[in-house]
Amino acid sequence: MNEQELKNALRDAVVASSPPPAMDTRRALEAGRAAARKRRATWGGAVAGLAVVGIAVGATLLPGLSGGSGSVQVGGQSERPSTTGQSARPSPSGPALTTTVTPKVPSGQPNAQPGASSKTQWPDGQQDRTATSGPRADKGTKVLNDLSSSLPPGFSAPDKQRVGFDDYGAMRRAQASFEEYVGQTQVWTYWAYTPVVKADAEGVGRLEIRVLTKGSTELGGATGCAAALRATYPVHGANSRCDTADVGGKQVALLTANTPVQNGLEQAALFWHEDGTLVTVAQAKGFANSGHPAMAQPPLTPQQLAALATDPKFHLD
Repeated sequence: MNEQELKNALRDAVVASSPPPAMDTRRALEAGRAAARKRRATWGGAVAGLAVVGIAVGATLLPGLSGGSGSVQVGGQSERPSTTGQSARPSPSGPALTTTVTPKVPSGQPNAQPGASSKTQWPDGQQDRTATSGPRADKGTKVLNDLSSSLPPGFSAPDKQRVGFDDYGAMRRAQASFEEYVGQTQVWTYWAYTPVVKADAEGVGRLEIRVLTKGSTELGGATGCAAALRATYPVHGANSRCDTADVGGKQVALLTANTPVQNGLEQAALFWHEDGTLVTVAQAKGFANSGHPAMAQPPLTPQQLAALATDPKFHLD
């Protein structure tokens, strides 16, 4: 039998066989629905089994699950930080893990209110204690100029250069520095010094001033010689003699060093204004570390030094 004869025989066998039964659509639909229900039941059972296993594992690993606090206790410590600013009370099983929020306040400002966390310890946006520009710095410069212009006739305050002491900086200098907060009051120091020369005479002396504004706690509110003898600037009070000079009814403490001090200053006049502002003017017949010879005498007499300390133009805030 060749290939063609085989094909004909197979065709004849198919034709001779009985026809297939007609398709029952209702039975087919019911069979499909039954298969779908079976698949859903199988997946539901698997998911329920996994849930039971998860609950069992959770109950084993997290025995400290609290019922109503909203905090999960692990090893006796709460993982929910407190942000009220108060320390949390310790739990019976161990100390609570808390975060304490402490507002930042300016250094030395006890009356600062909470919420000033963006405020630095330096006032007026400064980066450090010294004001390098603005009204405060301008006041420091003015103090230097006023000091120079207050010399008696025959004396001047030139901008001299050091000889062999370049690392010590300029011989004329002014500075405005923040000292402290006292309540809401800012306490400042205005400080300046200058060389002093006398016409037709050799030598270079030194004149220095310091204005400490009202509110300072430096000497504990004391005044006069009682305070001056406790001072450490510009003449060390413990190593000095203190006399009282009268300037138009104003009492000025006049310190005279018994032995030379490191900065070379020999005499200082201290005057307290009624509001507590302290003005100190000091002098020396030589200018330490300048390379210049000293004058024969200090630039001012003790009475002139005391009068300069009471000058209203140095009463600053």
